[in-house]
Amino acid sequence: MMRVRQLYYAQLRQGAERAFRQQVGRESAALREGWESEGLREISVFACGPYVCMYAERLDAREGAVWDWPRSYETYLEKWPPAPSGTRTGGADEAPFRLAVPMIDIFHDGLPEELEASGVRFRPEERIGTLARLKPALASSYIYYHYQRQEETPGSFNASCVIGSAGALLFNYRELPAVAGAVNRQGLLTTRLSPADWHEVMAPHFDPWADAKAGEELWRRMVRIV
Repeated sequence: MMRVRQLYYAQLRQGAERAFRQQVGRESAALREGWESEGLREISVFACGPYVCMYAERLDAREGAVWDWPRSYETYLEKWPPAPSGTRTGGADEAPFRLAVPMIDIFHDGLPEELEASGVRFRPEERIGTLARLKPALASSYIYYHYQRQEETPGSFNASCVIGSAGALLFNYRELPAVAGAVNRQGLLTTRLSPADWHEVMAPHFDPWADAKAGEELWRRMVRIV
C-alpha cells in the first residue's frame, strides 16, 4: 500500500509549553489511536520551545487530506487561517481555523514505499527530529542543492530522512539506525554536481540558534513527546 509522508508545524501560545506537554502526555494513547484510525502510521511528535512538529505516513493518500490537532488543543496552540478545501481530518473538520500547517517537503533521501518494498525497514531504535532556521535570502540556493542531491544519489544517506519547510523554519526527521543504499532508484538527474564538501557549503544558509547547546547551533535537537 502506498504511503505518503506528511509533516506538520504548530506553534505554542506564550507560556503554554508545560501545560501542552502534560496534556499530550495524558492523552498520548487516545491521540495515537485516533490518528491511526485516520490512516496515519509511523507517528512522531516533537517539541522544542514554542515549536511543535509532527511526522506521519498516511496510508490513504486521498488528495487534499489535511491533518490537524483536535479542537481541544486551541487552548495551547496558535490559530492559523483555515485549510484549503479538501478532506480534513482530526480537529480540522469545519473549523474556521487550523492549529497546524502542512510543511513543504524540500528533501527526502528515499520514499516510504521504497523502504517497504526493499524488505530492510525494521522498527527503528530511535526517531529524531531537529529544527533549523534558514536565511530567507538563501532559500532558493538551499532547495536547489537539496533537490540536486536528492535526485543525483537517492537513498545514499538515510532513506528515512525528510526535510520540511514552514517558511524559513526547517524540520528534519530521520530514523536510526540509518538505512542507506536500500533503494536502487534512478533519480531524475544524471549529473554528479553535488558538492563534496557538503556541510561547508550548507553552513552559510542557516541562521544559527544563539542559545543552542554545543553542536546544535544550526540543527537544534527536539524532544519527542509522542
